Amino acid sequence: MTAIAKPLPVHPPRRIAVVDDSPAVRQSLRLLLGSRGYLVDTFTGADELLLTAKPGDFDCYVLDLKLDGMDGFALLEVLRQRGIEAPAIMISGWELPTLEVTAHRAGFTALVRKPMMDTSLVRVLRDVLPD
Repeated sequence: MTAIAKPLPVHPPRRIAVVDDSPAVRQSLRLLLGSRGYLVDTFTGADELLLTAKPGDFDCYVLDLKLDGMDGFALLEVLRQRGIEAPAIMISGWELPTLEVTAHRAGFTALVRKPMMDTSLVRVLRDVLPD
C-alpha cells in the first residue's frame, strides 16, 4: 500500500515592520530578515510608521526603545489603541536592569538586545511567528 503525502501548508512571506532611527540598523535588519524570507518595511521613527499603520499590515513589529519624539513603549501603546494586535519585539542597546520585565508588562512579546547576533532576532521571530 502506498501512502499519499499531504502537502505542507504554504504561508505567504511574513511582513515585518522595523522602526529604528539608525539607518545602519534598518539596513542590516532589512538584509538579515529579507535573506530569511521575510518581507521587511523599515521606518525612521514612530511618526513615519503611524502615518499609514493599520490592522493587518504587518505580522510583527520590531520597535527600537529609543526613538526621536516617541519611544518604543509609547509607539506600541498607540498601535494597540488603533487595534493593531500583531506581536511586537523591542530592540534596545540600553542596559537597564528591569527593561525586559517592563517590556513584557507593556505588551512586547520579547526583548532583543543590540548589538544583535544574527540568530537572536531570527530565533525570536520564529518563536513569535511559527509556521
